[in-house]
Amino acid sequence: MAVFGSSLLGFLLAVAILVTIHELGHYLAARWCGVKVLRFSVGFGPVLVKWIGKRSIFAGTEFAVSAIPLGGYVRMLDTRDSEGETVRDADVGAAFNKQRLWKRSVIVAAGPLANFVLAAFLYAFALAMPDRDLTALVATPEMNTPAAVAGIRGGERILRINDRTVAHWGDVRWEMLASLFDAEMRVDVEDRGTERNLILARADGAAVNPDSVGSRLSGWGLVFDQPAIIGGVKAGGPAQLAGLKQGDKVVAVDGVPVRQWTQLTKAVQVVPGGQIKLSVSRQGSIQEFVVNPRAELIGSKHVGRIDVAAESPLNLGDGLLTERQRSVSEAVVASLQRTYDATILTVRLMWGMLSGDISLRQISGPLTMAEGAGATLSQGAVAFTLFLAIVSISIGVLNLLPVPMLDGGQLLYHLFEALKGAPLSERAEALGQRVGIGFVTALTALALYNDFMRILS
Repeated sequence: MAVFGSSLLGFLLAVAILVTIHELGHYLAARWCGVKVLRFSVGFGPVLVKWIGKRSIFAGTEFAVSAIPLGGYVRMLDTRDSEGETVRDADVGAAFNKQRLWKRSVIVAAGPLANFVLAAFLYAFALAMPDRDLTALVATPEMNTPAAVAGIRGGERILRINDRTVAHWGDVRWEMLASLFDAEMRVDVEDRGTERNLILARADGAAVNPDSVGSRLSGWGLVFDQPAIIGGVKAGGPAQLAGLKQGDKVVAVDGVPVRQWTQLTKAVQVVPGGQIKLSVSRQGSIQEFVVNPRAELIGSKHVGRIDVAAESPLNLGDGLLTERQRSVSEAVVASLQRTYDATILTVRLMWGMLSGDISLRQISGPLTMAEGAGATLSQGAVAFTLFLAIVSISIGVLNLLPVPMLDGGQLLYHLFEALKGAPLSERAEALGQRVGIGFVTALTALALYNDFMRILS
């Protein structure tokens, strides 16, 4: 129940912020262009609360909070749609449809633009905060991965990715994400006091399992150099039955030396239902334990599990953690770069779904958003701010798609009008609206279907 409450609160807070800023972009641009705004609503459907603005640029507009928190709208004066009201002659000049084409385009584009500006501000705030993350040490990569082929052996510290300096593993994750669709990635590492410059190249270009964005990230072969220290043991699991405890450090599996958590995981996974001998360092002495990994079906394959968790990085000691504090100017520059990267990545993800490189199962809806909002809200202001930034960018990009019913569709109409020298016919606009409604409805249905299937599975 607490998780549900956190998700609901996070979702409502996120929607309130993101929708308000998006619609505020439309509103401010409309008022700047001399257009009369009749209503500014956060949410759709029945109005719950409303009031009339009385000061400055907000004077005369009805502001409302409506019952369905899945968007919002700004209703501007329009001589073609006055909801049965007669537009006074004195107000005709303030109608949206009577404005010059460039003004109408500015008003339409201002909503998505506000989302990108919001994201930049959110990133600047988050990136200006002190952060602490795992030192950018890389584990021994799996055979035949780009990292292994490039010559990474394990224990190196990553200095730069694609010529961008990385301070810790959080930066590494972001740079890998920014290179999600790239066939190559430049990585500079410090290896025992010597700098090495490497090129990680996917053997099959950028093509990876379309059903999982995560597989694209892990496909590079870059994994944190996590020590094989047990941080948690599940009650009744194979590890506990064998006598393993929290804090045990595994140094060998069946006599083969183990240094990293990934090595332990792989050694366990290959013996589902079998038996392994773990050599464990406990309180300064080496002890032997025989463990019987249980078999767990993952897809069509059984893997071994001994039901243990890795030690939390926060408990590994200062040597594996890095602290950083950006100046305000550094945070602003980093926020602009992050906003650009996230925008390009979002566009490429959407294109990947259209081209089939990314599965449509990756589309998520309001339930996933609520889950993410609740989880990040519980982690603190910085995590929630970063969540809002990436969602704001997604909303901005989505609204610029050239689909009627979205801002991008209206801008497409304006482009046709500029080329034609006259507005599209009402019949053409009506047909476009039906297409847009169909697209938005299908997209919403798919997103909800993916949400429910993910929850049920």
